[in-house]
Amino acid sequence: MSSTPYKMIALDVDGTLISSGYTVSSRTRQALRKAIEMGLIVTLATGRFWGSAVRIAKSIPVNAPVVSNDGALIKDVHSGKELFYRPLSLEVAKHVLKGAGRYPSFEVQIFLKERKIFSGTAYWKMQLRRYFRSAKRFSFLGFYNYMKDFVLLPVENAGSLEGALKLLKEAPTKIVISGNPEEIREFSKELTKDLEDGIYITSAIKDSIDILEGSVSKAKGLEVLSGILGIKREEIIAVGDNFNDLEMLRFAGLGVAMGNAPETVKQKADFVTAKNDEDGVAFLVESVLFPDRRTKIYTGATPTG
Repeated sequence: MSSTPYKMIALDVDGTLISSGYTVSSRTRQALRKAIEMGLIVTLATGRFWGSAVRIAKSIPVNAPVVSNDGALIKDVHSGKELFYRPLSLEVAKHVLKGAGRYPSFEVQIFLKERKIFSGTAYWKMQLRRYFRSAKRFSFLGFYNYMKDFVLLPVENAGSLEGALKLLKEAPTKIVISGNPEEIREFSKELTKDLEDGIYITSAIKDSIDILEGSVSKAKGLEVLSGILGIKREEIIAVGDNFNDLEMLRFAGLGVAMGNAPETVKQKADFVTAKNDEDGVAFLVESVLFPDRRTKIYTGATPTG
C-alpha cells in the first residue's frame, strides 16, 4: 500500500493523459498500473463523449467509474451501469440551437448518450481537419486512436442547424459550438444573460464552447463519484490542462495543472507538472508514490527527472 494521503487520481484526457500525437506513453501506463497496484483509485474526468471516454479508460486501464461529458455522465466502465446523468433540458437545448442559428460561422455538435448530431454535412471531414491542425506528432497509432475516438462514432449529419433541431428529440448531454472567436464570445454572453444559472459554459478547445446543464461540471462529477466511493475531497488528486478543468482542480485536495496548460490554469493550480508530451502524468504519479521525489517534480515549470 502507498503511504500517500491521497486515494484517488482523476485525470483529464486531451492535453493531459494523452500526448499531442494522441497516444499514451508506456511510462504513463506503467505509472498508472503501479498506482493501482499500490491501492490508489485511477479514473478519468473528461469532456469526451462516453463512447470515446470508455475506449481510453479500458486501454489504460482505470479501476473506477469514469466521469465523461464534462461531468454530465458517470458510468461504470465494465458493466456500463449509469451512476449519474444530468443532461440539458430539451427546451434549453432548442433555445441554444435557435440562437446559434444567427451565427453563420458556427459548427455545432450535439452530444447524446449514445450518438452525436452534427450541424454540418460531413462530420468526418471536420474532425480530420481538426486532427491535422492539432496533431504535433504524427504516428499511425496516434492517427488510429484519433479515428476511433473522434471520427468512427455514431453521428447523424443534419446538414444545417435547422436540420439538427428537427433531429433533436431527447435531452442532450451537452452542446459544443465552434466558430469565429468574437461571435463565440458574443453568443456566450447572450446565453448567460438569457439562461443565467440554467446552463454552465466552459471551454476545452480554442474558439469553442461546451454548454451543459447549470449544475454540471467536472468538479460536480468528482463530488458525486467520490461520494459513491467513500472518498473525501482532500483525498483526491485532479489533473488537467484547460479551462474546463479549473473547477475540479479547485475541488480536489491537490489540483495539478499540466505544463502545457494556459497560464491562467497554472496560476489556479496547487502544483504544475511537466507537459503532456513530456510524461507529465507519469511525473506526477511517481511523485505521489515516491514522495521524496516531489521537489524535483512540482516546480511550476518543466521538471527534470
